[in-house]
Amino acid sequence: MKRKFNYLIALAMMAFTFTSCEDVPSPFGEVVPPKNDDVVVVDPSGSGTEADPFNVAAVLEYISGLGADVASPKEVYIKGYVSEITQAYVNDQYGNATFYINDKADGSASKLYIYRCLYLGNTKYSNTSDPNIQEGDDVIICGKVINYKGNTPETVQNGAYLYSLKGNKGGGSTPATETLGTKDAPITVAKALEYINKLEDNGTTKEDAYVTGKITKIKTAEADISKYKNIDYIISDGTNELTVFRGKNIDNTDFTAPGQINVGDEVVVLGKLTKYVKDGNVTPEVAQGNYIVKLTKGGSTPSGGDAKGTGTASDPFNIAAAIAKCKEVGETASTEKYYIKGIVVTGGTVSGGYGNVTFKMGDSKDATDLFTAYQVAGSDGEKLADGYEVKAGSTVIIYGPIVNYKGNTPETSGKSAAQIVTIDGKKTNEGGGGATGGDGSQNNPFNIAEAIAKCKEVGETASTEKYYIKGIVVTGGKASGGYGNVTFKMGDSKDATELFTAYQVAGSDGEKLADGYEVKAGSTVIVYGPIVNYKGNTPETSGKSAAQIVTIDGKKTNEGSGGGSQGGGGAQTGADGSTIISVADFNAAAESTDVWYQLTGTVKNLKDNDQYGNFDLEDSTGSVYVYGLLSEKGGAKKKFQDLVAAKGIANGKTITIVGNRGSYNGKIEVMNAYFISIK
Repeated sequence: MKRKFNYLIALAMMAFTFTSCEDVPSPFGEVVPPKNDDVVVVDPSGSGTEADPFNVAAVLEYISGLGADVASPKEVYIKGYVSEITQAYVNDQYGNATFYINDKADGSASKLYIYRCLYLGNTKYSNTSDPNIQEGDDVIICGKVINYKGNTPETVQNGAYLYSLKGNKGGGSTPATETLGTKDAPITVAKALEYINKLEDNGTTKEDAYVTGKITKIKTAEADISKYKNIDYIISDGTNELTVFRGKNIDNTDFTAPGQINVGDEVVVLGKLTKYVKDGNVTPEVAQGNYIVKLTKGGSTPSGGDAKGTGTASDPFNIAAAIAKCKEVGETASTEKYYIKGIVVTGGTVSGGYGNVTFKMGDSKDATDLFTAYQVAGSDGEKLADGYEVKAGSTVIIYGPIVNYKGNTPETSGKSAAQIVTIDGKKTNEGGGGATGGDGSQNNPFNIAEAIAKCKEVGETASTEKYYIKGIVVTGGKASGGYGNVTFKMGDSKDATELFTAYQVAGSDGEKLADGYEVKAGSTVIVYGPIVNYKGNTPETSGKSAAQIVTIDGKKTNEGSGGGSQGGGGAQTGADGSTIISVADFNAAAESTDVWYQLTGTVKNLKDNDQYGNFDLEDSTGSVYVYGLLSEKGGAKKKFQDLVAAKGIANGKTITIVGNRGSYNGKIEVMNAYFISIK
């Protein structure tokens, strides 16, 4: 009797404990709770080193100290048990796996998401005879971690690897092999192609290879180099070419700016060789994870074309000549001033009251060899108003001193020391470039830069005043669910990254929009209503249907602007009335079970004998996870193998599907998807 009494007392204390903790905020925001409601509490242990790895509880505590989407500054070691497998290791171009680890072998404790983790030895999984992960395996992971979106603790994509699998720290069952070539005696591009041609499609060599060649093309856009810290480029032996995919700089360091390697430079690259195949096209590559071990500078003439001009008012430098002159000038600013003419590749907008603007120019609109017009003033040295925009595609002449900043960035030198001469033949005070902005009135609407600035001034409480805002639709939207409103995003250009959200806005004059009414990307829109800086980081109109569309491309919504439910112009209509969309646009769309999208892409990471139809769909714009594929809309689940047998669905095939935009645990997914066709 006493034992039963003590047991009841213990249950009561547990109930009190869990009730008392209900209001304690999670360090990760709204984290989706584990499937097992009876989570076992494990004390944090470990220091995150190789000798003393974190357990899962400890690394979750460590991640809670990171800001949203901030990666850890260093790699850490984490031990645990594999508790759930989303994607086991597959011998494909990625060679990684996604799974959860737990402090308990039965998965009863808190878990950590291991996202796209490389295999033992920090390599891609390339030999199916090597052991794969299974639930219950004890593992140690090494890599950087991140608090993704502030609510999902996980390892950084492709930034972690399987350090130990059931005590095995090798490279799987196949012993490590020697390299192909050496640093001082590398193989040629021709020899590398011989090895690659012997591989299966999307196969990768077990060995690392030292390959030498001369750079003939830089493929990565200049603006992406500092963002992604790597470069795609092509090397050649004079006859044969080889793509170096996402290569790192000398001694495996990051690329931080354009110009650190150039066309004409000779390199020795260390990395694995791979035979990348997509849609039947074969691309021989040095796989991701490679880096330069030897660099001999020899590139001087930019790949954008021949240097032209003398730098005078009557004969301005073209961009190739300006870049070459900067390299000659060096890291100390020139005392002489030069005229430079080019096409704006990356535009810029004046802000902060400084009266100048920064933008990048090339010899063509899609050039990769760029010159930076750094904080240049207006024509005749005038101070530019906030909101003034220099737009991509414009032809600009600038004048001022130049410098090769830090030895790798050719640009004008000094704040407002250089100036714009003309934009598309006009001075800045004669209508060249973008408008100087507005005051939010009907006759002079805010541009997007000004609207964003005003939202920051207003703060997280909606404004009582209403404003007119004008911009270009970057991410469109469609009315659905019978609410009579639509959400879309606007910028000051169609490829802008600083965006303002028109949130659930009504039609012109406050009219209720019919389901299917579409605001399309590329349209010029004026909206009117109160604004807010939602949660301190999202500038938008405030309140459902509290704001309204004034005009779209100069017309009210009841005068034929936008896209009606019958379609016409803009987005194409796919199967069953769906909207044909790219993966990138799908990922940017709002979540909805009412809006159906048609996507076409290549099947990736499909597991053998999968009954559900889970895989990645990849097109030229990006990748998205398909969570289950049915044979028809509303069809039977767990019948995917019947569809595989009937249609021949497999990795590498091009497939068309229709589905809704959804997400799970912070990851975007195609949900309720069904099959349309296959190539």
